[in-house]
Amino acid sequence: MTNMAQPAAVHIGATPSFHTQPLLSGLIDVPGLAYRVSATRTIDECTMKALRGELDVAEMSLATFVKARERDDSLVGLPVFARKLVSQYAFCREGSELSGHKSLAGRRVAVPQYWLTAALWHRWYLGMHGVDTAGVVWCPLADDRLAGMSYPEGVQIDWSLKGRGPADVLRSGDADCFIFARRPLDMTGLRYLSPDPAGEALALARQTGVVPVTHVIAVRAALLRERPGLAGALVELYTRALHHAAQEVAHEAAQFLPLGDLEQDRTRAALGEHWNEYGWKHSEPALRVFCEAAVAQGMVREVDVDHAFLRLEP
Repeated sequence: MTNMAQPAAVHIGATPSFHTQPLLSGLIDVPGLAYRVSATRTIDECTMKALRGELDVAEMSLATFVKARERDDSLVGLPVFARKLVSQYAFCREGSELSGHKSLAGRRVAVPQYWLTAALWHRWYLGMHGVDTAGVVWCPLADDRLAGMSYPEGVQIDWSLKGRGPADVLRSGDADCFIFARRPLDMTGLRYLSPDPAGEALALARQTGVVPVTHVIAVRAALLRERPGLAGALVELYTRALHHAAQEVAHEAAQFLPLGDLEQDRTRAALGEHWNEYGWKHSEPALRVFCEAAVAQGMVREVDVDHAFLRLEP
């Protein structure tokens, strides 16, 4: 009898986090799916390795994925997304008169990169608060991840702060606000832009029905054509990893977040039991909002959502 060759193990790239640790440790299995995982230090590294074809499957910045799809269709997105309540991550100096996104009209706003996923979400929030983003002076602290990015006419971009840190540009007064998807490491002399960042973030999510998507799991399209059933197996793999992480996250974080279990309960009560679930049904509303924002802000001409992402459920 001839032995049939087994498919090569799928090469997955993952940045260490609660939702990827079960994969990095090899704890999660799906029948018929062989995989190996390479840890990457940052989402930038993981994203760029995916774009260079060094990984079969990788967690990528959503904005970079959307732009990459405009250039070619070599990658396809699974309905496996990382989410964050992005609106809370806006900061200013202590003593500033600023209060909330609505107060940023005409201000100097620092961003890690202009076309960062979080920056697109924050500009969407500004629009919701009636702020004309063309009237804001945008101050990127680094070049955009992808070379050759264009910027819309009429947008004010000041590159003079490039290379500096967010806390530095805020404390010095060279920027009025800094927005991102996490807070500066050193908050000395700084504060949140909103007087109630948690309450406002939850209210926005309930009002819009959107919990922002920040990362997507992308797969080489050629590999999916070669291996029917692989996409479904990968969604199942990531879903099992997510459920394991949800059960263990409060225990793992207890040294720093001793009320983690109670906080998870509060979050589910505020956002719904399935707010963080994978699958197309749970992800489509936020995904379409983001893609519409990417077009409206001029990052891409259009996004064919129904072909860029697979409509699968766990």
